[in-house]
Amino acid sequence: MPTRSRRKERKLKLSEWQVTALIAVVVLILAVAIWMLVRGEDAVTGPFEARLLELAAERGVAEDDITADDPIRKVGDVFVRTWMLDFPNRPARDGFLGDLQIEGAARGAQVAFPEELGAEIVRLQVGFDVETFDLHLSVAEPRQVVARPAEPTLVPSPTPKPEPAPNARGRIAILLDDGGQKLDLVSKAAALPKKVGFAILPFLPKSGETAVALHEAGHEIWLHLPMEPENYPASDPGPGAVLMAMNSDDLRAAVHSAINNIPHAIGVNNHMGSKATADLKTMTWIMQELKTRKMAFIDSRTTVRTVAEEAAQAQGVPTNRRHVFLDNERSAAAIRVQLDESVYRSRMEGEIIAIGHLDKVTIEVLSQELPGLAKRGADLVNPSDLVR
Repeated sequence: MPTRSRRKERKLKLSEWQVTALIAVVVLILAVAIWMLVRGEDAVTGPFEARLLELAAERGVAEDDITADDPIRKVGDVFVRTWMLDFPNRPARDGFLGDLQIEGAARGAQVAFPEELGAEIVRLQVGFDVETFDLHLSVAEPRQVVARPAEPTLVPSPTPKPEPAPNARGRIAILLDDGGQKLDLVSKAAALPKKVGFAILPFLPKSGETAVALHEAGHEIWLHLPMEPENYPASDPGPGAVLMAMNSDDLRAAVHSAINNIPHAIGVNNHMGSKATADLKTMTWIMQELKTRKMAFIDSRTTVRTVAEEAAQAQGVPTNRRHVFLDNERSAAAIRVQLDESVYRSRMEGEIIAIGHLDKVTIEVLSQELPGLAKRGADLVNPSDLVR
């Protein structure tokens, strides 16, 4: 008897456990079903609101152009979620409408157009069992571009140069560099007005002959002393150059030798020398040597950092500077422009020194223009006339 009673109890307990498990499964299924109904979503495609955002973004709608769930209201047993979307243009909005109809059909939703809200706004409702999306689809109003009056184009006009006084006269000294390389231009150079001076490079094949020929034709002779440039030794100033590495004795000897190589030289101007003329010690040694030879110095001003004039003045060497380069551009037109500048500045400032080169084009232009210089208000003078 006791054995049969225990077996019945075990069967009863097993039956109760099965019932409990069955109830739990049913509750879980119902919960899932209710959650899906409330959310109004499909397990495969995900939340409808997320899909709305994706479709809108594909049609060019930015997040700032979407107002979501404003407001949420309840109509009967259905929650109505109001969304407003602003599209960049009509094609984008119309494409979105097509996207929604396809998406709604795939989800088993009811798609309706309850009313038009104006020419630029379409109202669309996508309804699920307990949830409806009330969508207001508008097209962004085109920005009104206010035409601004065109601003007048301002054409800058050059500041007019001050005019020299009607009767103003100036003095111009011209010094042509780089003589001594060959003799083919010497005869033409010698025929220029005798006030034109020539600066001769030392230790070249024709240095001495050029100096003698031009001196005999009545021209002043100057030594065109080579000096170290900034990019030495890539740029070689030539034989007899004054170099920064020289001590005082070597430098003085180099200057002394170069002077002796150019017959009839009455003064010196620098060939290159952008580094040397910016060094006060170097220039002081040079000026001390020139002082002993009673020679003048004209600074070619190959660098704005030059201290050559200051060194010359400190040592009592007559000096001046180049004011105009005549032929940096070796064309007749450019040289004439620079000569015009020389005349103008001489009349405004009183006197200027113009430096050019012993070059075929330069000689031709000067031979044509210098005879009429006096009529233009400028007098040609020797370079030595403008050192002091």
